[in-house]
Amino acid sequence: MPFELLEKQDKYLSYKDYFILGPTVAYCNNSDEMIMNFDLFNGSDSNTGSLILRSLDNGLTWQEQHMIEKSYVYDFKNSWVKSGYGALYTDEVANVMVYFANDTYWEENKLASLWRMRTLYYRISFDNGHTWTDKKYIIQKGMSYDKTHFIKEVEFEKNMAAMVSPLVVRAEDGSLLLSVQIQALNDDGTLLNPTGMGFMKAGALKGTWNRDKLEYEWDINQYVTVGLDKSVRGLYEPTFGLLGNNKVIMVMRNSNYRQADKIIGTKFYSVSNDNGHTWSEPKMLTFNDGSIMYSSSCIPKLFNHSNNKLYYIGVINDKNPEGNLPRYPLCIAEVDKKSYKIIKDTVMVIDTKRSNHETMEKTSNVVDYSNHGVYEDKLTGNLVVLAPYREDLTKYPCYLNRYVIKVG
Repeated sequence: MPFELLEKQDKYLSYKDYFILGPTVAYCNNSDEMIMNFDLFNGSDSNTGSLILRSLDNGLTWQEQHMIEKSYVYDFKNSWVKSGYGALYTDEVANVMVYFANDTYWEENKLASLWRMRTLYYRISFDNGHTWTDKKYIIQKGMSYDKTHFIKEVEFEKNMAAMVSPLVVRAEDGSLLLSVQIQALNDDGTLLNPTGMGFMKAGALKGTWNRDKLEYEWDINQYVTVGLDKSVRGLYEPTFGLLGNNKVIMVMRNSNYRQADKIIGTKFYSVSNDNGHTWSEPKMLTFNDGSIMYSSSCIPKLFNHSNNKLYYIGVINDKNPEGNLPRYPLCIAEVDKKSYKIIKDTVMVIDTKRSNHETMEKTSNVVDYSNHGVYEDKLTGNLVVLAPYREDLTKYPCYLNRYVIKVG
């Protein structure tokens, strides 16, 4: 096997009575210290803030540093701004650390506004994550873009753009690739929303460091999606892998919610030959023997390892899932960088449903390893995966589990 699970540490981290989502980890510039961030949830899609932690011993232990974001009420109608779904990145070229995230506006605390009112921003740290700048909102370069029409095909209050705990990568042209999804519109400018959960297109925001202004300049050229015959919610939550020769693969989530009898629950991929400017028509991500790689509707991760191999870390199911479920088992597999397929005999289960998850008590909480993070241990070259774990499904909070994987 190309992988060996060296360590599985249950209850590695927890934080009060919260569900922890989307951990990201970054090594500090010119230092052995590390910082981590994750979002804190007290209900579905209801993040209360984002926490930064610091490690001085290569991730064995962590100390709380500060809340980098906190959600807040902004009017007398119980409307909220919920900031987060963030990610850390160390830019060694600019010698800064960056926190990328979203402001999500819950008008009168109602879900419907999410498809119309989100903004993208980043904060910069010049001192290895101890302090951060104010929010710098992302506005695409060009005279036609402003704080309302801030990126291509998106206008605040009309439709939205969002990122979800992205793994930021540097393309071969030197730009940073930041995953983004946008809410699609009908021809008349109204929301395309066949399920009430939105319908998305996916793409890559390209960030270039402006040394004089000490900020990034942003551009995006093309989005991709599929029709309602292949996904009831379009394509979203993209992740990127570098393939060499200016090629990039983008893997995206689809959904067959309430249509599992008609639609395959899987992941789709698209390929760029120009560092993320333009993309091929999306295709179903399959195994290298041609068989379907079933995968429930949840976030995927691609990871370029220093050994020059590309890995998929995410849920792989043994049969057609139903919408978002089941969100197990969490697996790792190698991606064939030439055929754009998952090498089937490399699939290894990292964790899955356990006997203690079998409960007769009524609960709305599910087994969910999907909101995970991954980084490479710079001392060993091992991959470290952090994933949420609920030991007791009758309780909402979770732990972060830690999995150390030796790669071949």
